[in-house]
Amino acid sequence: MMIEFPHLMQVMMALLTVASIATTIILTRGRARADKVAEIERTLLDKASAGRVGALEERVDKAEDRITRAESFLGNVPDKEVSHRLEMAIARLEGRLETMDERMKPVAEMAARVHERMFDGALR
Repeated sequence: MMIEFPHLMQVMMALLTVASIATTIILTRGRARADKVAEIERTLLDKASAGRVGALEERVDKAEDRITRAESFLGNVPDKEVSHRLEMAIARLEGRLETMDERMKPVAEMAARVHERMFDGALR
């Protein structure tokens, strides 16, 4: 079986046509991707302009300042153990005040009687 030259040329032409179509498709997709990448780069450059970056830096600085103030405030807040000790001390003070109140009632009554006698003595 012998392959004739014209048939061989037709097969070669068909293969070349398929190869050129495949190359065109591949290159077109590559250019489309390159265009898309370039568009994304332009968008990023627009968003990352100097003014916008400055504004973002200012916002970050303000947020850092707020966090620092919050941390310093929370550093001075008593923890659970200290809060419990304060509650216990306040409860003891309340008890002592109630005791002092009961002890002061007779003294207040005596002072009222002394005052009344002095007032009655001054009127006579």
